[in-house]
Amino acid sequence: MDEMAELARLWAEIPEASERDLAGSRAVLASRFDRPRRGWRAALASRMDRPRPGWRHASPVRRVALAGAMAVTLTAGVLVAEVGLGGSDPHSPGALIGAPPADAKALLSLAARAAADQPDMVPSRGQYVHTRMLDQRSLYTQDEAGRTQYTKVLVSEERWESADVGKPWLSREQGLSATGPAPRYRWDDGREDTLYEPATCPGQPAYARLGAWPTDPAQVRARLVAETGEEPLRVWSSLKGLVAESVVRPSLSAALYQVAAGLDGIVLVPDAVDAAGRPGLAVAMDEGDGTRSELIFDRRTYRYLGERTVYVRDRKVRLPNGEVTARKGEATGTAVLAVDLVPALPELSPDASRMKIPC
Repeated sequence: MDEMAELARLWAEIPEASERDLAGSRAVLASRFDRPRRGWRAALASRMDRPRPGWRHASPVRRVALAGAMAVTLTAGVLVAEVGLGGSDPHSPGALIGAPPADAKALLSLAARAAADQPDMVPSRGQYVHTRMLDQRSLYTQDEAGRTQYTKVLVSEERWESADVGKPWLSREQGLSATGPAPRYRWDDGREDTLYEPATCPGQPAYARLGAWPTDPAQVRARLVAETGEEPLRVWSSLKGLVAESVVRPSLSAALYQVAAGLDGIVLVPDAVDAAGRPGLAVAMDEGDGTRSELIFDRRTYRYLGERTVYVRDRKVRLPNGEVTARKGEATGTAVLAVDLVPALPELSPDASRMKIPC
């Protein structure tokens, strides 16, 4: 819940009290907050003294009840803000308004704390992890004169992955919109279902893979290094994929963020936007090939929103029919919208594709 938005809503709905009506509630607030560094808290409490039109229409009993509720709400909002925002003195205004983190390491520390506060999903036998996402993709087409045209496409994607080893999983995609000259049939052929079936050997769904990972940051880093080597960019690349999958296991996400905070080369991007158009803060690393890869977090809760790759300079991209130039500022990425547990796969479309998962 956004405590400040809730506080604003309550202010808008509650008519202003008289001096007599609020004397008791103000005394309670003053007794709780009358400590050193009380200036900003006193300022918040003093807002209750401002005359607002309409209070005279409320009954005395309702006014006292609303004032009491206001005191409780205000106290709870202050406590939640102090515990949840972090990164500043909990007795300063910065803790209440949530001053932005100073650098990438600070943002990742806040993201780790936010993830650690979320419970892991524990599916029952037979359940599926259902993830809803939005993908921002690049599409290059040619016009009648043979000139290459760039189109940015937004695709809805859903996945149903079994928590059990050896079960099929489903990907469902549908093009939603495009900003560019590509004809509609090139980016929207209706709903497309692809069922991935295990071959003769058991498959390894994301949940099963994640379950084998430790949640101690030192152990997570050691395992990443064992798989990729010590080079920070290689560790980062492997870590990004795990972050995208670990939305079902926030305890692992928290460890991954702490590992990322220790990598050389990470930077803070203060004005990132995910594929769903949500503004956020990002930590990023230069890939060394003209692109920058980012992990994007909510500006207030510091929860993971998604990832994207941004071209930081014009770059040649090789396609099956030749080369095109990807322009500086173009981006691709995925926004995670929701994750839940469901009992079974949905009904497949009649023309669903089927693919075997290689061993």
